[in-house]
Amino acid sequence: MKKFSKKLIVLIAITSFLQSCDDYLDQANPNEASTDTYWSDFDQSDASLTGVYGGMLDTFILNVEQEAIRSDLGILSALRPDNPNPNARTVPFYTHTYNSGSFNIHRQWNALYQVIFRANQLIAGLERMDETLKNSDQWTEQMGQARLLRGISHFYLHALYNNGEIIIRDKVPGSPSEISKPTSTSADVITFFRDDLKYAYDNLPYQFDEKSRVDKGVAATILGTSHLYEKEYGPALVYFNDIINNSEYGYALLTGEDVKLMYTSSGEFNSESIFEINYSVAQKIEESQWYEESFNHRHARYSAPNGRGGGGPEHYVPAAWLTEAYSTESLDPLDARNKVVGYNGNDRVTDNISLRASSMIALVNDEHTEYYLSPTAAIRESFNNNKISFFKQHINHDITDHEKNVGGTTWKSGKNVIMNRLADIYLMRAECYIETGKVTEALADINTIRERWGLALLGPVVDAGKTYIANEPSTSLPYTDENTLRNHLRHVERPLELNIQGVSTRNIDLRRWGNAKARFAELNGIKYYLDKYTYTSNASGATKVRNNSLLTRTMTGKELYKDGENEFKAAAENYSELRDYLPIPLSETDNNSSID
Repeated sequence: MKKFSKKLIVLIAITSFLQSCDDYLDQANPNEASTDTYWSDFDQSDASLTGVYGGMLDTFILNVEQEAIRSDLGILSALRPDNPNPNARTVPFYTHTYNSGSFNIHRQWNALYQVIFRANQLIAGLERMDETLKNSDQWTEQMGQARLLRGISHFYLHALYNNGEIIIRDKVPGSPSEISKPTSTSADVITFFRDDLKYAYDNLPYQFDEKSRVDKGVAATILGTSHLYEKEYGPALVYFNDIINNSEYGYALLTGEDVKLMYTSSGEFNSESIFEINYSVAQKIEESQWYEESFNHRHARYSAPNGRGGGGPEHYVPAAWLTEAYSTESLDPLDARNKVVGYNGNDRVTDNISLRASSMIALVNDEHTEYYLSPTAAIRESFNNNKISFFKQHINHDITDHEKNVGGTTWKSGKNVIMNRLADIYLMRAECYIETGKVTEALADINTIRERWGLALLGPVVDAGKTYIANEPSTSLPYTDENTLRNHLRHVERPLELNIQGVSTRNIDLRRWGNAKARFAELNGIKYYLDKYTYTSNASGATKVRNNSLLTRTMTGKELYKDGENEFKAAAENYSELRDYLPIPLSETDNNSSID
């Protein structure tokens, strides 16, 4: 699965156009003027294609450390419990006070335009090839991948910045004057990237042998998502149905015991994965962690427990509400997987620890899942006060006892990053069904996801061998009610299933639903407390206590926050529609004379 990394080493050695940065704060202009590019054979153009993929290795493509705390999913761990002003450069994103000059706001912008620049170089070179080469399948496949990666990058930029009014880069600039381009309307940007995506959808194979390559399924996913984002439910359903129903893609949800592979090294490129960025610590490990085209990334450093190598002012953890939501999912007692006894002698139903929770976050009371080579997380990690849970998506909890043992430093991880997977397609299709009045079909898709995790299903009984919940507990309204199911999808299924996956998925969701401010206000009104948890500390059944480690709403133990503070107080106060999108970075406006 790491063959792609070896190719990239060769590319870096032989291509002169790959810009890099030896220093963390010194980046070349991704759109600098370039001379014409020409290749005489496909080995040369394939090396260029590998360079386009190399641009996707940039940690800032995902930018999860910033985007997780800009949403309702994560918070800076330094905020808990008594530090309302942690020393982190990402604080403005957490408090929603960022501006065009804020730290790192340009990094994602530059990283995505770097991919576009390289894709344009490849496209130009392919277009200049001999006609006999242009008539081959290999030419079409390389062009399809180049246009797909260019289209995806424009799609991300459109979804993140300036109300979708971003710069369309459709060719390599031939002179410095061509670098200074104005922004285009949102509609024009959509038309442009959809043309690229449609070309890829029409011309790429369903799947490549080399799983790290983008293919027809990736194109279908981004096309369908783009239509959903514009509330074009009919066209979105065409692509989502194709992905789910067409066996030629080879996609299948993880089920049974295989669900435990989710977000693990053993689960890389599993049957559910659609688009996955391939990393490795087996290649060029000596390169600086700040070199954005190294084969490893820094994501684990920012989300691993402190005792396992995580930390720093940008360290982030799951929000209290998300921790609570995972801890209170309704399990199906009829599912045999939930009857398996954990380290403490209880089954999952007794402890109310779902398989989904075990895959997504580390909890002090999860005595059913190994964590950093210990029988349970409570044995391995000191849960207390500001760290009551940890994200699992980007850490190496399944293969080591400490992050430094993976890449020789806590800054280097070779764990793949999943951008899109099949479960999201089911949930996006469910959203389309809800918005077109097909609640029964939406329930079926939601229940498909819940069933594979051993969760109780929603709505009327369909299968006597399963457990169902007819009504939403807090309102007593039936899940067959459109608004009830819509709210459940938005604030339970999507955040708990997707977690921090993808490029700012949660922020985009909250914005397009138009309820981000209301969501922050709602969360600001919830008060939490911390209780002690008694855990089994060894195989003989001895127990120990972790004080202030178990989240609860019951007025007992220690308050999570005091004096009116709350995780989302600043977000509730500061969020406005003006912050629905990130602004165009100051570095762009200062150097682009065509943008006011």
